[in-house]
Amino acid sequence: MQIIRNIAAVLDGLMWLVSAICFLIGFYLIVIALRMARKRHESGPAMGSWATPISTFVTAAMFLSLPTVLVELNVSLFGTTSRSAYSVFEYADGTIGILRDARARELIAGLVAIIQFMGVIAVCRDIHMLGLLARGGHGPRTFGQGITFAIAGAGATNFLLFVGLVESLITGSSGR
Repeated sequence: MQIIRNIAAVLDGLMWLVSAICFLIGFYLIVIALRMARKRHESGPAMGSWATPISTFVTAAMFLSLPTVLVELNVSLFGTTSRSAYSVFEYADGTIGILRDARARELIAGLVAIIQFMGVIAVCRDIHMLGLLARGGHGPRTFGQGITFAIAGAGATNFLLFVGLVESLITGSSGR
């Protein structure tokens, strides 16, 4: 119990750290994209197409705007944005929502927060993998893994919908 409590306590700081790292990666990729574009412009068509600098720039923009990417993924796939981990009791009010023990509720909310954080990490990995694919790396293997990370990451950040779905399957209620 204490381990989950300790991890959940530092998740806000870790989320800030991940956002800062993604911002720095995005800034770095913008510099790389501008260098690629300059080199392509100076060398002409013999250097290749504009696809690599443009895809690097798009990847950089996605890293720079990670919170917006997360919201858009959730809205596109699930029609809603992710909510606080403590909302899990509203989504599963017939099963885990009936728990009244504060320690059990704290443990479950902590686990949901950890799952949501891992979803953010998965989306960051997705952006990286799809950026590699766009720049010509690793072929179809990267595309499938990138899409899998996108869907799994969005699903994990919106884990509450999954909990509500499982409850509706168990209890037969319509849920949220």
